[in-house]
Amino acid sequence: MFEKTLSDLVKGLRSNKRREAEFVSKCIAEIKDELSSKDKSHHVKANAVLKLAYLQMLGYDMQWASFHIVEVMSSPGFAHKRLGYLGASVSFHDETEVVLLCTNMFKKDFGDANPYVVGLAINCLANICTTDLARDLVSDVVQLMTSNRAYVRKKAVLVMYKIFLKFPDALRPSFPKLKDKLEDRDTSAVSCAVNVICELARKNPQNYLALAPLFFKLLTHTANNWMLIKIVKLLGALCPLEPRLGKKLVEPLKNLINTTPAKSLLYEAIHTVSVGMTPHLDIVQLSMEKLKGFVEDEDQNLKYLGLLAMGNFMTVHPRVVAEHKTMILKCLNDEDITIRQRALDLVSGMITKKNLQDIVRILMDHVQTSEGSFRHDLVNKVIEISNANGYAAVTNFEWYIAILCRLAREPGVGCGERIKQQMMDVLIRVRAVRPYGVKAMIDLLTDAEMHAQCSRDATASQVMYAAAWLVGEFSELLEQAALQTVMQALLHANVTSLPEQVQSVYLHSALKIYVTASGDGTKKQRRLPIAPAGAGGALDLLSDAPAVGDGVGG
Repeated sequence: MFEKTLSDLVKGLRSNKRREAEFVSKCIAEIKDELSSKDKSHHVKANAVLKLAYLQMLGYDMQWASFHIVEVMSSPGFAHKRLGYLGASVSFHDETEVVLLCTNMFKKDFGDANPYVVGLAINCLANICTTDLARDLVSDVVQLMTSNRAYVRKKAVLVMYKIFLKFPDALRPSFPKLKDKLEDRDTSAVSCAVNVICELARKNPQNYLALAPLFFKLLTHTANNWMLIKIVKLLGALCPLEPRLGKKLVEPLKNLINTTPAKSLLYEAIHTVSVGMTPHLDIVQLSMEKLKGFVEDEDQNLKYLGLLAMGNFMTVHPRVVAEHKTMILKCLNDEDITIRQRALDLVSGMITKKNLQDIVRILMDHVQTSEGSFRHDLVNKVIEISNANGYAAVTNFEWYIAILCRLAREPGVGCGERIKQQMMDVLIRVRAVRPYGVKAMIDLLTDAEMHAQCSRDATASQVMYAAAWLVGEFSELLEQAALQTVMQALLHANVTSLPEQVQSVYLHSALKIYVTASGDGTKKQRRLPIAPAGAGGALDLLSDAPAVGDGVGG
């Protein structure tokens, strides 16, 4: 038997899990009887709405009871009215037709002598506010902001934000009253006003620049951490718009950074420095010292925030961040991949000619021990920092070619296309490194493991493409002793397992090498692998090429 209390409803649902739909249907039928009967008291109807609110939160629609909810909202008793407002808050939305019937009820409850009834109405308005309600009630809410009760004032201030969202035209005429709340005698009302203005300023900070003196005053006189977080955040958005503001904030923020024990407030102060006060080196250095404590903290969240804030400083003060290079690189060992990613992002800004090779060595060590997408990111980062600004930090291109060859041999990195581009770019642009580069390409071509890797990693064949193309393009740099080895590697039977595009490059390079070795008629004939003419030399190797040609496909 269904009972009329919420407790009985909950117990019934737990005991009827296998036939919940049937049980809920019976409950709703009972509730309909309770709501539609004219003989039922306010208490019974309010209790029925309470049960419906619970069912609504379980996913059952209660829109059919909207009119009855409005009826309970108009109950004279506070306890019953509260349940009516609760039902409206969880079930009403923009398309609910009976919302228009609530306008006069809100106006009436806004004028109630009991501040808690006023609070109920304000809370409900915040949840169900529509454009029509916002337009019709904005003047009443503005009047409530001047109430002699702080409890009412702060709720009225907060609901103004929802009214502005639904009815933007209300912002301009009512903003002076909202601005006055920044100097309210009650701290909680001031905090609410700061919160609303801060949210409004997120879309267009320029409109609130004139309030900077008021916020600066609050910054230096309030001890409320949550209010300070909002103020600091807003001032941070205003600093880029008014450079003089940043200069004036240096001392208050330095004092705040040095004295506050609250990590949340400390981070917001540092973040403000990073987005609007970077020209002031002294406070930047202080912020970096505090961020060092974040990164070294055992709390993973603080460590992540520390690295995130360092990224903001990196664009303007890379040298200041680079002072913490060892600590940042240490984060590459962290178990949390998001922290490793943030640390890797910071590496780019720390590169100089002096430390490039050391940092790449560390990253290469991590390439060998890492797995998954992070390993791929490490390889890309090695290439990114090396070729940045036209290889500005690379002082030894032979070293870089050796690094590229190591990366090419690492199984499963999946970056063959990018390694290919780098090999070709360096050898084409840097004449001095070509002899060493050609030797390195020969080693790749003759490496049986590289050919085996092509079957496991589709991108590895692109490295072989680059190696074959480069030895053919710069065939005049091949030593006499290497000609036979290179030709055999280019025309080996296992070449047919490579993609057709790569096979064609192998064949073209073999032809280039043969022509170079044979001479072109205008120069003295170059050294040949075995004999200047006839069988046994490079020509014989080329004559065995049909096996490769079949793979090329014409």
